[in-house]
Amino acid sequence: MRVRRGAATSSPNGPLLSRIERRVALLAMVVAAFGYLGWEIVHRGIYQYSTSAYGFDDADEWRYTACSRLVAHGYSLFDQVFSAQPPLLFASLAAGMRVSSDSILGARWVEIAFGLVSLICASLLAWLLADGLAAAACALLLAVSPGFLVYSHTVEAEGPMMAMVTLSLLLAVAYWRSGRLPVASLAGLALAAAVLLKLFAVEAVFPGLWVVTVAAGSARKRVAALLLYGLSALAPVGAEFLLLQPTDQWRQVVAMHDRAAQINLGGASPLSLLSQFLGFDLGLTLLSITGFVVLIASRRWKDLGFLTLWLPGSMGMMLLFRPLFPHHLAILLTGLAVSAGVGSSGIARRLPEYRRGWISLAVIAGAAYIVLLPRTLQRDRHTLLAEDRPFTARVTKYLDAHSAAGDMVVVDDLEAADQAQRLVAPPLCDPSNVRLRTGYLTANQAIAATERYAVRIVVPTTGLYAQLPAYIDWLRTHFEPRSLSPRFSAYLHPQHRAP
Repeated sequence: MRVRRGAATSSPNGPLLSRIERRVALLAMVVAAFGYLGWEIVHRGIYQYSTSAYGFDDADEWRYTACSRLVAHGYSLFDQVFSAQPPLLFASLAAGMRVSSDSILGARWVEIAFGLVSLICASLLAWLLADGLAAAACALLLAVSPGFLVYSHTVEAEGPMMAMVTLSLLLAVAYWRSGRLPVASLAGLALAAAVLLKLFAVEAVFPGLWVVTVAAGSARKRVAALLLYGLSALAPVGAEFLLLQPTDQWRQVVAMHDRAAQINLGGASPLSLLSQFLGFDLGLTLLSITGFVVLIASRRWKDLGFLTLWLPGSMGMMLLFRPLFPHHLAILLTGLAVSAGVGSSGIARRLPEYRRGWISLAVIAGAAYIVLLPRTLQRDRHTLLAEDRPFTARVTKYLDAHSAAGDMVVVDDLEAADQAQRLVAPPLCDPSNVRLRTGYLTANQAIAATERYAVRIVVPTTGLYAQLPAYIDWLRTHFEPRSLSPRFSAYLHPQHRAP
């Protein structure tokens, strides 16, 4: 790995300029980190998303919040709490709730912390691949990227997974630079953590293996590094799977998604979603392309191989994955920013050569980003909407009035359960369309969960449980129907009427 510092370092003032560059880079990273944290803290209590520019959907975050609250209250994953994700996600969110707030606000702190890890690790990775200027550009680009800001706010698996993947790749490149075998092991452990947050992280093994394989050293040392990296990544994942409800975990995390891939759930094509995502922060996307141009022009083939396996490799996985949803593509953000940082630095270093091609590239890329920046900042301000949902507020008040704090409820508007501080029956904390369409949530399962957890009130309002007519029929005969609105009914257990 070669660090490109440019012609300035060969002059007598080179060491001074290098120190100034490092300080400027660190200052830019600090400014980016504080800017990011400021935006996240100001918007922490905002729950609605504008879909005018991109297809944001908040359904997952309320499901994940409901399931994580159950874990925080001592219910076990997979055999009680349904989870379509590996266990580290809900465990992390539950820890944030215990420390901060037993609600989505506690979960948001965890997502914000993972976002900060992403920003710092991406910047340091750009520094290792290029220099301080690349790190500064990477940090500042992420800090104003609307996609990064929003997906570090939402309670999803992609943000935490992206953070741990970026940390893993940072450690892998650090091993490439240092040759210290324990660092390769740490890279594998970070990758294991990423996989235990979301299985998408498996793709990151390819750039990781590339880095470990092409690192300098004897063949014996390379084999040792590969073994350490591989075992450190595989052992925690294998042990977790074998020790924590392996049958239920396989059904919920793997088999259900495999079944979903075989049926048509509708929605936009993967190529269309990828195009929309890359266009959401088009300035970042265009600058990321310059990173590949710089690496090709500089003939830095090893660095190019690493970035290609990471960013286009992840895009390829997205195009092949079914069903693909808009939030899945958030995992590309740190790769885009690192590539953009490398490109920005590479172009800046070449400008003193006064070559027409580099000057043209700098003008085109810089002008494009500057022209697009107002749109980017406008999306930073207006993607989150500080608006209330009147009907959700009505359901929340109904839960407050007709159930006690310790009662179990069943709702498909899970925001209402969180606002009312009610726990949802564990098998029904994630009543998604994917689960319904794949047959992993049936009327019999809903009935069994309602009985097992002595549910006090059922309030179906979004149409999800209407897809289980046998469950609604059972509620009508075993619970007391109450009118919630002209269109919707609530169902109260006859032995647990509110006072």
